[in-house]
Amino acid sequence: MSSYTDLEQIRRLQEVMGSDARDIVASMLGSLTGAIEQVDAAMKAGELDGATRAAHAARNDAMTLGARQLLEALTDLEAATRDWDAPRASAAFERVQAVWPPTRDELRGATNPP
Repeated sequence: MSSYTDLEQIRRLQEVMGSDARDIVASMLGSLTGAIEQVDAAMKAGELDGATRAAHAARNDAMTLGARQLLEALTDLEAATRDWDAPRASAAFERVQAVWPPTRDELRGATNPP
């Protein structure tokens, strides 16, 4: 079992969606990547409103793809930025930065044929 994604959830998605599931996962991964890049840019610029929107956008894909650690970090980030709590937002952003690369790599592996 993976520590970053619920691969069983992706397998269930593939069972329901059939052969198109890999394409759907790849599309969601692309959307998630874009949203994470927006989070990164907004946080580095100190734009908490932008970080809120980007974190919110990323959360649905993270949830659907079973990326629980990333989902938790994004949820904390969104809550902190909504509260204008910069120190808490920075801590949540650090968690996003820590879990995103291995999560992304596992999701990429799930989109490649066996």
